[in-house]
Amino acid sequence: MSVRIENIQVLCLQDPQADYVRFEGSYQNVLVIVHGDNGLYGIGESDSPPAIIKALIDAPAYNHLSCGLAGLLKGEYLDDPIRLWHKMFKHTSWHGRHGVAIHAISALDIALWDLYARSEDKPLLEYFGPQQHRRLPAYATVYPMKEQPDSFKIQIGEFLSQGFRRIKICVEPWWYNYDLACSNLRELREFIGPDIELMLDVALEFQHYAQLEPFIDLLEELDVKWLEAPFPLDNLSDHQRLKQRTSLPLGIGDLGLTTVREYQPWLDAGVVDIAQPDITMFGGVSEAMKLQNTLADTGSRIIPHGYNTDITIAVNTHFLAAQEACEPLEFSTSPSVLRRQLALNPHQLDDDGMIAVRAELPGLGVDLNWALIKACTLNSQ
Repeated sequence: MSVRIENIQVLCLQDPQADYVRFEGSYQNVLVIVHGDNGLYGIGESDSPPAIIKALIDAPAYNHLSCGLAGLLKGEYLDDPIRLWHKMFKHTSWHGRHGVAIHAISALDIALWDLYARSEDKPLLEYFGPQQHRRLPAYATVYPMKEQPDSFKIQIGEFLSQGFRRIKICVEPWWYNYDLACSNLRELREFIGPDIELMLDVALEFQHYAQLEPFIDLLEELDVKWLEAPFPLDNLSDHQRLKQRTSLPLGIGDLGLTTVREYQPWLDAGVVDIAQPDITMFGGVSEAMKLQNTLADTGSRIIPHGYNTDITIAVNTHFLAAQEACEPLEFSTSPSVLRRQLALNPHQLDDDGMIAVRAELPGLGVDLNWALIKACTLNSQ
């Protein structure tokens, strides 16, 4: 029997101890809950401004091509999440085919798939394909990285002591002091040793090739495994120039590209070594499946972006567990209580720097901390 969608909740959450918000949104979260008439519910989220996502979901219809997403889904049978994805996509074309409209669809699509899988008592990964991996290598995203060596050694040393064997750092404002940045990078590599994998997220700190070019030889020397988001996504030409200059793999699309269609020009240009969709913004589980099929024979890798809560981590583990290659899982190190405590059963790093895939639990396998949700839900709701 098909499950019928009974209700949709959208909760805007705020960490009351919010501190660093220059570039990342882990101190805020939009939690989407889709309730079925079978007594079960599915959960989703988007790494996007909560109030905007809530408005797009809760809004009344403006016309048949500009509908609130909740109104489109309530009363529908959850017989096929992909069918419902296309319904949402079709009836929001007035909003535009990019950006936050897709972010809102993503959060709902994840929740729909979670409810669908829970209702069939299956883990989400089965819909991506047969399970290939029971554990995944995790990498710690360190953001912001401290400026002084004594400070960043303490900061990163903590993650190494936890078992991480892979570290991703970000370009920080202090990189504009070229000599300081080079000195810090060399000292970092010496500190972590040759066996720790090191990745770099430029994080849109640089806008043009000339800003990054002076660092390329050093990054190659330090065995950086990939360069993520080297330039804004309206600057394809500098990505092509960088690709011609270095053999370092380029990670593309983490916080900008939505849907497979937007990836196509980048694939055609030959600059996508690693596709890095954020599934909570890119189009959800349904579009991730499409990307998986699109890139199957291209040689491009897929390593999803994820700097949000355990909901995002769960989506990414299920996706990666069904891929043939064993790719690393991004593991946010944000101190936000939403990142650390939203799940009662958070993902845990083992002594080998690996994360177990929860194939024994239905859906995403995430149990929510309702006490924290109540404490962090904004009062206006």
